[in-house]
Amino acid sequence: MIANRRLLWAVVVLACVVSAGILLIVYGLHRLGEAKTLRVTSGVVKSKEHIRFDEHNHTYVSDFGETYTAEPGTEVWRVYYQIDNFNQVPEPKRSEPWKSEEERIRRFGFRFRSYTKDEKGRYDRAEIGDRLEVEYHYMGDQKEILSVRNLTHPGD
Repeated sequence: MIANRRLLWAVVVLACVVSAGILLIVYGLHRLGEAKTLRVTSGVVKSKEHIRFDEHNHTYVSDFGETYTAEPGTEVWRVYYQIDNFNQVPEPKRSEPWKSEEERIRRFGFRFRSYTKDEKGRYDRAEIGDRLEVEYHYMGDQKEILSVRNLTHPGD
């Protein structure tokens, strides 16, 4: 009788552990699916800048805060922008991307898109105040920007 009770308790405990494991796996897959979801929001052009990298000025910070080195002599044309909203992220998580975006701007400045000499036409068409469409993946407190399209002056 006691052996049967112990066996029953062992089965119940094992079932609880297995159920908890399955729930964790399902939750992890759900979070992964959220991170892979393409989201679209809007933004606004804040400024423009032509940069020529040289021996003294040859590093920049990416959207993820990573420092990269540019070859001296390289030229880029940057359009700086700010994301307007994260309305595509369901509540109560919506405040997380806002907080991380504010922190990112505080630490590194506005996000930017760089254009090469061959793409300079896009830079030339952009004007401060232009409305943008921003496609991104939201991964916790980070956003992976996939594309930025000028809605005011679309060009190509």
